[in-house]
Amino acid sequence: MTKTSEQGYAGKRILEAMRSAVRYGEAVFQELRRAAPQSGSTILDFGAGDGFFLEKFHSQGVAVDAVEPDPALQVALRPFTGRLWSDIRDVPGDSFDFVYTVNVLEHISELDETCTQLSRVLKPNKELFVFVPAHEILWTSLDDEVEHVRRFDRHTLRAALERAGFHIEHLRYFDFLGFPAALGVRMLEQINLFKYGGSSVGFYDRNIFPISQQMDRIFKGAMGKNLVAIARRVG
Repeated sequence: MTKTSEQGYAGKRILEAMRSAVRYGEAVFQELRRAAPQSGSTILDFGAGDGFFLEKFHSQGVAVDAVEPDPALQVALRPFTGRLWSDIRDVPGDSFDFVYTVNVLEHISELDETCTQLSRVLKPNKELFVFVPAHEILWTSLDDEVEHVRRFDRHTLRAALERAGFHIEHLRYFDFLGFPAALGVRMLEQINLFKYGGSSVGFYDRNIFPISQQMDRIFKGAMGKNLVAIARRVG
């Protein structure tokens, strides 16, 4: 589950800022939609946050259940989800055809236990979709503000999923130009010349991300500031 403070999820300001990343959010959703099974399947959103992806599925008439521990966020999710749990350990086992988690695993200290739970709630031979931030070298104030405990690379994400009994079917980086952009942000933050917010996120989304998408296609996910994985539960 996502890490929370006594006041709830610590990254609500960033969640609000990310709503300015219209193209970015749509691109992640399209990755997710291509991975998701056809209609009639049971789907779980693990760490649903402010419901960005739940809303998109709901607008397409796709029913999705959710896990979200933050009580305030749960209130906003209820119009867009079916069953809603605070803890994945309360979700029945072998009950979903597809589980997705976007920008959640980086918050979790008990990573192996969580990945095991994600495997448990999937039906045998069904798939998990994972989207996470990549590369410790790209750590910025955003990671601190939203209380990340890690960023991943191919090896660490693969290893975590395989320890939980998953077979990796697809693993690549996402947002090619996000890598140098995040490095630039890290340097600018050292001299107090940058702060994440809706305007900076919106600028990147409008002017840089469309080019980054083209670079992703050319370089086939060889580099980027995020990782996309699709993993199948074995057995």
